[in-house]
Amino acid sequence: MKRSIQHELLTVQVVETSLWTYPIHDHNHFELILIRTGSGQHVINGNRFAYQAGDVFFLGPLDSHSFVIEKMTCFCCLSFTELYMAGLAMSGATSWLQIKEHGLMVNHQLVGSIVTDSIEQQNLNALVDIILTEQHNHRQLMANQVVEALMKTILSLVDRQLMQRAVGANPSTGCSSSLMQRIGMYVSHHITRPDHLRMEKMADVFNYSQSHLGALFKQQAGETISQYIIRYKLQLVETRLRLSTMTISQIADEFGFTDICHLNKLFKRYYQSTPTDYRRSLLRPARLNTACLQPSFS
Repeated sequence: MKRSIQHELLTVQVVETSLWTYPIHDHNHFELILIRTGSGQHVINGNRFAYQAGDVFFLGPLDSHSFVIEKMTCFCCLSFTELYMAGLAMSGATSWLQIKEHGLMVNHQLVGSIVTDSIEQQNLNALVDIILTEQHNHRQLMANQVVEALMKTILSLVDRQLMQRAVGANPSTGCSSSLMQRIGMYVSHHITRPDHLRMEKMADVFNYSQSHLGALFKQQAGETISQYIIRYKLQLVETRLRLSTMTISQIADEFGFTDICHLNKLFKRYYQSTPTDYRRSLLRPARLNTACLQPSFS
């Protein structure tokens, strides 16, 4: 399966097309997809959902998807990384736990559009339109107080919709959902402290046996705790490569990799490139410009 890599912390774009040519893929980011016009089918994690104008889809990094377009469709896509969301949360008390949990697992539940109320759909589209206007007026999306305020509102609306659907779908999942949220926040807090991420330590912290904790996590997230920790670390490594001047050795040491070879092996498995080659690719203007032409959600 192809993996779509977004280098920017936040992007917004509108694409109108009658033919979907991109293969089924997952991402390293979250995607909010608004259907402006058109109709067809949205294939999410192997499930097919009919879509029409007004529908709103939300995808986590582990969700795979593609579209089958039946009528010319205008897609509006807002894409953001976990790191961007963490930055927003630092400036306020909101944590958007439902969105964070959505990023921990493959969503196999049979859900299509997360918003069915027409007023809510209009509100989301209006908020995204203001962000598009900021971008069209050549204003930076990052370090933009207007965009940050809009994004906080959008994330809160999405988080509320996810909460309502989770409660409506299965009221008995509250305990496991709370555990997933706690594990996710624990890993995020201790990501640079390998000793705290050992299975025996986490089992003790959450008061479960190692086997029981591992089984509960895999059942909910679709991957093991160690796989989740590695994936989360590599997302942070990718950000360091892109935004810092730290050496590969310093980055490997920060996140507790055995050595550079260990980091190289894992990074190449997820990003099809070594950290050194990945950083070099970011310095090639021609390649970057070509990448910018590709819809990040397509």
